[in-house]
Parts: sequence; C-alpha cells; structure tokens
Amino acid sequence: MMADDRTYKEISERIVADAFHRGCNLSVLCEDIYDNGFWRCIIEHTEPSLKDKLDFPNPSPKGTRGKDVLKKFKNYVNKKMIICVDSDCEYLYDNKVWYIGTYIYHTIVHSRENFQCNHFSLNEICKQIADKSYDFRTMFERVSQKISILFYIWIHLKETGNYSRFDGIINNEQFSKILEFQTIQFNSLEDEINLERAIEDRVERVLKDIEASMGEGWYQSVIEYEVPLIRDKLIKLYGIHQEETLSFFYGHGVLENLVEPLTIKITDLLKKLRIEEVKRELSQASENDINNTIDRIENASKQDVKTKINDSFQYIIYAIEDKYIKAIQQKLVSELSCNSKEG
Repeated sequence: MMADDRTYKEISERIVADAFHRGCNLSVLCEDIYDNGFWRCIIEHTEPSLKDKLDFPNPSPKGTRGKDVLKKFKNYVNKKMIICVDSDCEYLYDNKVWYIGTYIYHTIVHSRENFQCNHFSLNEICKQIADKSYDFRTMFERVSQKISILFYIWIHLKETGNYSRFDGIINNEQFSKILEFQTIQFNSLEDEINLERAIEDRVERVLKDIEASMGEGWYQSVIEYEVPLIRDKLIKLYGIHQEETLSFFYGHGVLENLVEPLTIKITDLLKKLRIEEVKRELSQASENDINNTIDRIENASKQDVKTKINDSFQYIIYAIEDKYIKAIQQKLVSELSCNSKEG
C-alpha cells in the first residue's frame, strides 16, 4: 500500500470513529457543503432510521473538497462511510468513471442543481407565490429539444477523445450563454416564444462555429450518423429522451442563467394576472375588500423565489416520483438497508 493510500485509509477510519462518537450511524462525503442538504434529504427520506444520524465531515484535514479529493476515498467506502457526488454526466461517455460502484452515489442528472429545476417544483412555487399555475414542463421539453443536438455532439466529442479540439466552442460557459434569460424580451406569458427562438438562434450559431472548425465533411458525418447513434444509445441504455436534455445540461447554467430569472419573471406575471382576476371576481365588493385581497396577493409575492428554488428538490423527493431520484433511492436501499440495525 502506497503512503498516500495509507493516509486516506487512516482518515477514513478516523471519520467513521468520529461519527460513532457523535452518535451518527453514517458518514457522508460530499463535494461541497452546499450539497449536504440535498443528500441529507434524500438519504433520510429513503432510510428514515438514519434521520439525525448522518455525519457530513470535511473529507480532508485542510477542509478542501471536490471530486478529486473524494476520489481518493473510493477504496474505503462501506456501510459506515459513503461518497455522494454530482455525475457531471461523465458516466454517459466514460464507462470507467470512478464513481460507479458500491457505496458511491451520483446524481445521474448533471448535478444537484438540475433537481432544483424540476417543472413540478417550479409550478408549486408559482402556486405558493402567485396563486396560479404555469406549465414549465412543456416549455422545458421544447427547450430540451432545441439544445439536445449540442448535448449529443458534446458526448460524441468526449467519447472519441476529440473534445480538447473544440473546448473553446462547446463547453459549460457556452451552455450557460445559450440559456441566458436576462437579455430576452419577456413581458407576457405569450413571450415564451421569444425565449425558444433566442435559444434556437444561439444553438445555430454554435453549430456553425463547430462546422467551421470541423470542416463540412466531418461535421455532416457527425450530424447525420453520430448524433442519432448517441441519441438512441442514451434512450436504450439510460432511458434519457431528447425532451429531458435540460436535466443533463450544465446544472449551474440551467439554474442561474435560465430557471431562477425565468421563475422570478413568471411569478411576477402570474401575480399581475391574479390581481386582475380578483378585480373582476370582486367587482361587486367594496374597494376596501378588493384592496385587502390584493394586498394578500402582493404580500405572498414578496417571498424570495431564489430561496424557494434552492430547497425545491424536496418536492420531488417527498411529493412525486422522479425517476432519477427513485434510482438513487433504490441504490441506497439495496446497499444501506441494514445500516440502522448495526452499531
């Protein structure tokens, strides 16, 4: 055993011992402290006996985190210490990725942030804040269809080892720019077409840059042959359909550039529509009663949308069956079901 291996083995043993002395049954190593809430929620909901029995230690003496640090602990995971990471979709193009294994769990979708962008959760937020619903599902499916070709090309380039030749054209920064909402005219709910057109135009510009860099022959081969193969493979092996692409796009970009500003705008527009409805519904009421009702709507709309989105993954853990959350839960149950009965 190398010295470095001995060090991480000793740290692992110390982590488990420290958790035991704290009265905890399971140590959970996460990439970032901000990930703890998501993994705590899903683990405790899956294994209720572990509620308040989870320890989230710093995975290194210096407090540094990230995948590179957690990877060093992969040989020492067990029923008392697990690793939880964002997938970053690496497993879709690399069948030897290190985080596929027992007692190691990944998000399946790109990252934790993608779970905060679930259409069901966002609609619940709209109902809480504006007392009206919005069909995020249809919008996100249409956006997914428009961006999917870039996602398929990205996977193809990663698979074939050609990505480094194009990483200045197709990367996370570019994905974020494609989804940028703030520059789009969106003054009514009918303006969602402006969002779709803007994203479509941005995708086309990136495709032209890729074609210019590849050359026409190579590019046409990728579009006509490789892209359909990737699309079919994702469906066959992972059940990932074209209209779900947004869940596998760069999570920070989806959340920060699209979902947060879009949801803030949507809730504001819905609030205004709800106020107009109230004015019509209460047309026979006194001005004071109308104003009191409107004030209640205005007060509800002051809730912080970003804060609600930050915790919105709880909706799909507690309220509905999201197939990717369910897959994580099934793995947890199969590997940790005896945890509460031990020690």
